[in-house]
Amino acid sequence: SRPVSDDSTEHYTLKALKRWLGPVEVGRLAVSDLVGYAEARKEAGAGPYTVNMDIGKLGTVLRLTAAHLKLQLRDVVGEARPLLNHMGLIGGGGKRDRRPSEDEIVRLIDWLEVNRGKVYADVVRFAIPTALRRGEVVALRWADVDAKKKLVLVRDRKDPRQKLGNDQWIPLLNGAWELLQAQPKGDLIFPVHPQTVSKYFKQACDALGIPDLHFHDLRHDGISRLFEQGFDIPRVAMVSGHKSWNNLRRYTNLKPEDLHKFNDVK
Repeated sequence: SRPVSDDSTEHYTLKALKRWLGPVEVGRLAVSDLVGYAEARKEAGAGPYTVNMDIGKLGTVLRLTAAHLKLQLRDVVGEARPLLNHMGLIGGGGKRDRRPSEDEIVRLIDWLEVNRGKVYADVVRFAIPTALRRGEVVALRWADVDAKKKLVLVRDRKDPRQKLGNDQWIPLLNGAWELLQAQPKGDLIFPVHPQTVSKYFKQACDALGIPDLHFHDLRHDGISRLFEQGFDIPRVAMVSGHKSWNNLRRYTNLKPEDLHKFNDVK
């Protein structure tokens, strides 16, 4: 669906998947194949977090392939995840730099929409491009929307010095504006309780076998995506609300090879 550069981590992940699973016919791909792949990757030195990202990328490939070729494929990645998690073959990293894979995001949103309602799925959809915290998303009000400028006012943003009265207008980018417009009009834009959001998010992760993922990791992912799009620190801070680079950089998860694409643009 988009170019993958030859020097990117994604490129090497796809090569590893092809090397281990390439000979298997897609219609015959089984849970045992994914367990074998994960065990082989573990023996080669890959940790649970890396293997989890590999499995997530495989899920993305299968989903896009099925859509493009109009195939009905079984969700073998979804079937394998609980077992892989139980066996300790997939998991989170040591440092808190967890970002959900594209496949994990799609599965989470689908599960929430089917099992808990569209509003909870939309909260997740909205949280990523806005990089808002859970409490900030559910506190947004229609009265604080500037339709002309496509902005929303986030009231009392978290601040180490003064939260009360720390209001900030943020731009609604990357589909966030369209998603907001699709919500029913009322007082709150997303009229749900923050604790219920967390509860259902965890239920979705448990049901899908997605390890070590917190709702706050969506903020990490959203901020990293803005940097990957080429926005500089001041512009990213307009969305994230950070006052200094020292606080902002811990949310980023950039790779050295990403700088080549910015250099190529120049």
